[in-house]
Amino acid sequence: MRTLVFEVSGEYGQFKKPYSPMSPVSYPLPPPPAIMGMLGAILGYGKETYSQQLGGEQVRIAVGLRAPLRVFRAALNLLQTKDGTDRFFRPRAGQNTHTQVPFEFLRQPHFRIYVAGLAEAVADELVDHLRAGRSAYTVSLGLAPCLADLAWIGEWSAQALPAGEWSAQTAVSLRDDVVIHYEEGRHYHRLRIPAMMDHERIVHRYQEIVLAEDGQPIRGHSEEGVSHAVGSDTIAFL
Repeated sequence: MRTLVFEVSGEYGQFKKPYSPMSPVSYPLPPPPAIMGMLGAILGYGKETYSQQLGGEQVRIAVGLRAPLRVFRAALNLLQTKDGTDRFFRPRAGQNTHTQVPFEFLRQPHFRIYVAGLAEAVADELVDHLRAGRSAYTVSLGLAPCLADLAWIGEWSAQALPAGEWSAQTAVSLRDDVVIHYEEGRHYHRLRIPAMMDHERIVHRYQEIVLAEDGQPIRGHSEEGVSHAVGSDTIAFL
């Protein structure tokens, strides 16, 4: 299975959890729908069509931390645009149109992304863009102001590993046949993330995952096909 590998990093990231609209908090990594959006931005696909153009359910994604997880919190001055500004978003005279909202950001996030299952023509186009360091649209780490840097790593064929012990460099999906060996002194995130979303932003599948805060490999064992070898890395698709 042809697998493209690249890294994305930046000063800040914010992948908002949907149940925190008033005081946004972030997932510790970009969920697969956010990565699909990044791929669409790189290739110049429209926001209504990128999921279908990329292959939707056929695409498989794995995400690993390349730097320890750090969280930064700040109150942002937001402009109330519903009735506090004119059509040019200029504050109306005599009105206090700003409000401070606490946000949670990822500080200096750095992720390695593995993408498999793309059609050959789409994969070739994506490789060309990543090798050249260009994207059709600006790529961000969640919120538009959180600009992202892209770095091409390479491509390999993902080989499914047999049942047994493994040490994965990515977040791991928790399934009935997966056992994680939690190590003393390390901190883990166990959470539920959106795994598949359509162009209308309707989530069709959620996935429970585990992620190590320090960015070091996660040890565990499972049945055949849960973990894959990609180059020198062992990964688990979400």
